[in-house]
Amino acid sequence: MQLIFLLIALPLLGALINTAGIKHFREKITATVACGFVGISLLYALVLFYRMLSLPPAQQIYTSSLYQWFAADALQVNVGFLLDPLSMVMVLVILFIGFLIHIYSAGYMKGDPGFNRYFIYLNLFIFFMLILVLADNLLLAFVGWEGVGLCSYLLIGFWHEKKSAADAGRKAFIVNRIGDAGFILGILLIIVTFGTVNYLELKSLLAGQHGVTVGVIGTISILLLIGAMGKSAQFPLHVWLPDAMEGPTPVSALIHAATMVNAGVYLLCRISPFLQQAPFVLPIIAAVGLTTAVYAALCAFQQKDIKRVLAYSTISQIGFMFVAVGCGIYMAGIFHLTAHGIFKGLLFLGAGAVIHALHGEQDMNKMGGLNFRLPVVSKTFLIGLLALGGIFPLSGFFSKDAILWGIFDTYGSLPWLIGFGGALVTAIYCGKLYGLAFSGESTSSEKLHLPGRIMTYPLIILAFCAVFLGILGLPLLTKMTYFADFLQPSFAGVENILEEAGFTAHMQELILMLIAGISVILVIRRSALLFARNRAETVSREQAHPQAVAFLANGFWMDKLYDIIFVRPFAFLCRWCAVFIDQKLVDGIVNGLGNVSLSAGLSVAKLQTGYLRSYAGSIVLGIFIFTGIVIWFLKG
Repeated sequence: MQLIFLLIALPLLGALINTAGIKHFREKITATVACGFVGISLLYALVLFYRMLSLPPAQQIYTSSLYQWFAADALQVNVGFLLDPLSMVMVLVILFIGFLIHIYSAGYMKGDPGFNRYFIYLNLFIFFMLILVLADNLLLAFVGWEGVGLCSYLLIGFWHEKKSAADAGRKAFIVNRIGDAGFILGILLIIVTFGTVNYLELKSLLAGQHGVTVGVIGTISILLLIGAMGKSAQFPLHVWLPDAMEGPTPVSALIHAATMVNAGVYLLCRISPFLQQAPFVLPIIAAVGLTTAVYAALCAFQQKDIKRVLAYSTISQIGFMFVAVGCGIYMAGIFHLTAHGIFKGLLFLGAGAVIHALHGEQDMNKMGGLNFRLPVVSKTFLIGLLALGGIFPLSGFFSKDAILWGIFDTYGSLPWLIGFGGALVTAIYCGKLYGLAFSGESTSSEKLHLPGRIMTYPLIILAFCAVFLGILGLPLLTKMTYFADFLQPSFAGVENILEEAGFTAHMQELILMLIAGISVILVIRRSALLFARNRAETVSREQAHPQAVAFLANGFWMDKLYDIIFVRPFAFLCRWCAVFIDQKLVDGIVNGLGNVSLSAGLSVAKLQTGYLRSYAGSIVLGIFIFTGIVIWFLKG
């Protein structure tokens, strides 16, 4: 445990080596270095995980401090790391999925002019994400937070020659700055109020008689929530994520499955002691998550681009994780984060294989019949969709139904119905995606560019995990699952233990689970058959309601709304400042002083005529003036 920093240092070392050889390394060497160092870090994480399992719960929280970063009055901030069950789960998710994405990328990006640069960015992404989840204090976590934002900007806009890619990277960077402002203000308020940013010290202070009002703690929680909403693309700060699809598809998998969007959920779980001290914040988080989950599911249903379907799906699923936090069932939220990372990584990599095979085609209406032409991709993709839809016994079933039961137990039947509606819409677009892309007849006779083994093996591994990860959700009808039992030390004293009072409560949970499970199965099957067999009818039906289709396809016109409310007024203000402040006021003052100096110089220059008589006359005039002044002073 003494060498926790090696987990972080290894991906950074890979990035540095590839940077040194960026003009000299062949693609195979670059990929080997990048994948190798992440793989070694993953192996070391598995060793630490095994050692943690062998320890009693009280000893599963380990801290390591490298050196003191800075000190200001009573505030001392160290470069230190916290390895507990929560951060251990996050590290395994990041490194496992990240490692598979690295391997997949070696095949997907083959021949790209920016191959070496791509893997440098990818290693840096893993490095900063590990800093974020292993930091033992909020300031060091913020370094990782901003580093992840920088790498996302570089990777989303990786093909910066395309204007749309450059714009998407810039949009992600700017929108995330809004959330980051909330994060920074929250950290500053914590420093002023508590005098420390260390997680364990803050938890200890909040557990004792701290004397801080609920209003202050609630304000801190809301500011940090704003930061989490930006990074995890929650409504209304979600608009950057669909456009992030402009980057390479493995980047989408990394951002949407293993790294960036999970950061907000992790932050909220890490500050759970604050949330429990300000209970009025929890319903706000739940409302944000539930709104986002349903909104994004509706938008996903009307997308034609296979990657944008998955992008809105990610926003929706992160919304369910926020709901779990809002219900106080943090361990269920982390379980869904883990399950979602597996099956969403599978889906994005599967989508990348489809796009690769179809020579860049992303429109689902131009696909079809791929279940026979791409059998491995088709089968693994189906497993991912079934897990996303919540089909028993896949991992998504256990994690999503735990959250739905948490909604019912905490807030009642109406919020449960809304969440259940979001789950049904998820099932519908899962069926639609498979029906259009993989079922039915092929709409193209073009020869496929078949993905190689280096791209299909990660799909098989992730599909296997999506099937068997659900075991961690057992035993189903008890207060504690295997997964929750492992996380218990990280959430001791803050987890909301759901009501399980006897036979009635067990039956309620079982009935709700059966309703959700059976409904999802029927909906996915019906949706897949409908869109596979009646492709032309579906298109004509959409053409009959163009406004409704456009409304959903364009995300309720949120981008246009923001353009009208924020972008255009700000652009007008910038133009006004450029014309009136910069050109007329600033340039006017500078140019005015220059003109005065120039005029004065020209006036003096006129005295230099070059004629002797002019100079003699000037001298005589000067003598008369000087004499007059002297006489005036003597008389005075």
